[in-house]
Amino acid sequence: MVDRREIAIDLDVHRAIETARVALGESENDILRRLLLARPRSQARRGAAVRPAIAGAPRSRGLWSVVVGGRHIPAANLKDAYRVLLRELAAIRSDFLDAFAQERTRDRRFIARSPEALYGRSPHLARHAQPLSNGWFFDSNLSVSQVARRARIAARLCGLLYGSDVRILDNLREI
Repeated sequence: MVDRREIAIDLDVHRAIETARVALGESENDILRRLLLARPRSQARRGAAVRPAIAGAPRSRGLWSVVVGGRHIPAANLKDAYRVLLRELAAIRSDFLDAFAQERTRDRRFIARSPEALYGRSPHLARHAQPLSNGWFFDSNLSVSQVARRARIAARLCGLLYGSDVRILDNLREI
């Protein structure tokens, strides 16, 4: 028998656990194990660090995920979460990438067909461009707040509401 411990959680944490549920029979412990440990119990060792399974895998910081239409999609880091969000929205709305390409800050485009086109007057930043899909590139030189603002704009372009229809989570907290 497995030792169990009772913990107190607030309503927001309970909502996050329930949002991550993939099957009705899945226990809260199973959900947290899947989200926090990201590997089967048979491989878990007390005190063992969780490492990427593949050499050369992206650096991971925190527990990132994207929620689109109630579906949780894990991400390795902020950059990966932003990429996942953009790809999911492109799958929902076929003209999303073209519409999102029209959005920009004063100096940068949100996405573009070439790395150089992302950065306008700062072409030396093109090294931060990351491939998205089908010849599109996105700016990965962004802070959490910049990604959050862009995610809200992206959701709006798809007719979705950020915070309910679409969310990016860091350690189960919405950014």
